[in-house]
Amino acid sequence: MDKEFEGELKWIDAKFLITENHYSQIESVFLCLSLIFNDIKGLILFEDTLINIYKKPDIDNPNCHLGNYSGVLIQIQKLIVGTINEFFIFLKKNTEVFATNEFKEILEKIPKENREIWKSLLAAAHGNFPNVSDFLKAIIFIRNNVSFHYDHSGKILRNAYISRFFGKVIDKANLYAYYSSVANDNNQTRFFFADAALEESMYIAAGKKSKESSFGNPSLKKYNEQLKDTLVAVSNTIAYLVNGYITSKRNRPH
Repeated sequence: MDKEFEGELKWIDAKFLITENHYSQIESVFLCLSLIFNDIKGLILFEDTLINIYKKPDIDNPNCHLGNYSGVLIQIQKLIVGTINEFFIFLKKNTEVFATNEFKEILEKIPKENREIWKSLLAAAHGNFPNVSDFLKAIIFIRNNVSFHYDHSGKILRNAYISRFFGKVIDKANLYAYYSSVANDNNQTRFFFADAALEESMYIAAGKKSKESSFGNPSLKKYNEQLKDTLVAVSNTIAYLVNGYITSKRNRPH
């Protein structure tokens, strides 16, 4: 059975949100916040679709299903951290907007819990880590220690590859550098050893020591448990802000 997306369709006159002939920075900021929410929602959907449609693999039995499942999952996490990184850059560049009375009025009307999350996000964006809540710290560590640009990733990935395949613990998962390749069929081709290097680089950034096993590592357990909860909390906060902005525009005389 084909699924459909659900929701209550609402609308507002387009000119209420963006002024055509006059640039407003706060209008642009809220348009960007709306897109950031959509990006995070899409990544959560991407992960949920993978988990709900595909069978959870047996991690003790290396095969193409395990390789693809694990590879796509770590790819989603890479995109998530990359998106959060861009979000932090956006927050830092728009500090003056967040200090305006118009923005503060909207912020004050959202739930207290989400106001605290917003303050924590701003602190993280400015590197003020003592004021960052615990649920953001795992992502910040990854963001600060892993480059997701191909032109900067070579050394990091190489070191992570060495950590994974030349580590202290050798088991079925890292006994060989696995891959699947079928000529002229991308659906049956994936280089799992590259996914393993990416995963290892993120695990090291989250607190795992190089060449040590990731099994039972408390830092990784905490990171994996908090990642989705963090995304949901961040996206909820952004949604409150954008909805507050839309309400303010709808109620303002035009």
